[in-house]
Amino acid sequence: MYYVGETEPATEDLLLIEQWMKMPIVSLIYDGPSETRTTLENCLIEAGALIGVGDLFYVKVRKQSSLCYVRLAYKDQCWDNSDQLWKEDEFENKLREKLKEFFSFQLDRPEVGYHVLIADRVIVEKRAQPVPVKIEVAERIVSLTVNGEQRLVSEGFYNFYGKVVYVDEDTYLSTTAFFENAQMVYKTSKGYIVYRDGALFFPDGRKVVSPEPFDVFEDRLIPWRVNVRAEGSNFVTTVVGRFDDTLVLSCGMIAPTDLSWFLRVSGPMIEWTQAEQRLYVLDIAGYVRAIDLKNRRTLWEKLVPNPWGIAIHGNEIYVGSGERLLRFNDRGELVEERFCQDFGVSSKGIIALTKTEGRFIRGRVGSVLVEGSKATVYTDQVFEFEGVRKVRFFDWGIVLVGESGCWVVERH
Repeated sequence: MYYVGETEPATEDLLLIEQWMKMPIVSLIYDGPSETRTTLENCLIEAGALIGVGDLFYVKVRKQSSLCYVRLAYKDQCWDNSDQLWKEDEFENKLREKLKEFFSFQLDRPEVGYHVLIADRVIVEKRAQPVPVKIEVAERIVSLTVNGEQRLVSEGFYNFYGKVVYVDEDTYLSTTAFFENAQMVYKTSKGYIVYRDGALFFPDGRKVVSPEPFDVFEDRLIPWRVNVRAEGSNFVTTVVGRFDDTLVLSCGMIAPTDLSWFLRVSGPMIEWTQAEQRLYVLDIAGYVRAIDLKNRRTLWEKLVPNPWGIAIHGNEIYVGSGERLLRFNDRGELVEERFCQDFGVSSKGIIALTKTEGRFIRGRVGSVLVEGSKATVYTDQVFEFEGVRKVRFFDWGIVLVGESGCWVVERH
């Protein structure tokens, strides 16, 4: 029983409480399937008993082949239906009748009880109900601002652009964006550029017919393959990345976006990552190299067996080698190695998988764990997307290509 208020209860309230306190109260001990517990509690209330702290009431229920076995024990009463099992479709009616027999001694139950509504203030009123006190928490309405757009919502779970959050107070969210019918999305200082149906659509309204480029930098289209004129030869190689105005080439070179010079930093690349004035590359020969970008020289190199991935977090470099994850400091010294099948990186640290749970795609702005068509993005937040066909990392963020368009997760 609850009393809410600052003054003494009225006489009629005291009388109503006295009536309720004459009702039998049982401590329910239930041993049976969870789906029948609610039915049992409702039947107990209808029979005139209150569930709380009182005399022990033991109920055992077993079900098999549409038949139910029931055993009841209360004070000196004990009963079961082992000699005539109930059919499952008659369980509720027969249980209700049997419980009324158990509590046939009970006095007439009051017709009303107290309904307590908890909102900005507590509101108590009398209502027709089968229990003395029923407490209800009012739906809470809060302000939610998503990318500058404010709305009023009920407290609860919400999925915004692939991220599930629980909103219980006034909240501001910066989330992802979706570009319907886009086949790829690029970004420059002037805004987003959408590629669709063989053309690029610029934020200023321009439309440029073109094959899908690798990237767009200051309105310059960067193709997937470029001509290299270096080391006394001329050949074509694939662009595998860009940071600032520098391209990373699969042949193991870097070059500015205008291709005015080329610098070899490794053999043919497996993966690369970059932070501040350092470039870290992993090549197919198994060499990990740290490159000083300002002075264009190699700071150190390490040979690792069976290499397959590289990432950086803080001042430490992580390299996948066979079934091990190697951790180097910024001087190239091996600090730790541990068992690992795959790994990703987020703003909070390294995510190491000790068993195959999908495949990580690593990039400078985070990682994406791909499991079939499901993609989990790890950056400064965690986002989940379904129906993902392709993932692209850019200098400014991540694009996930789906059936009906592209999701964009920007770097913060």
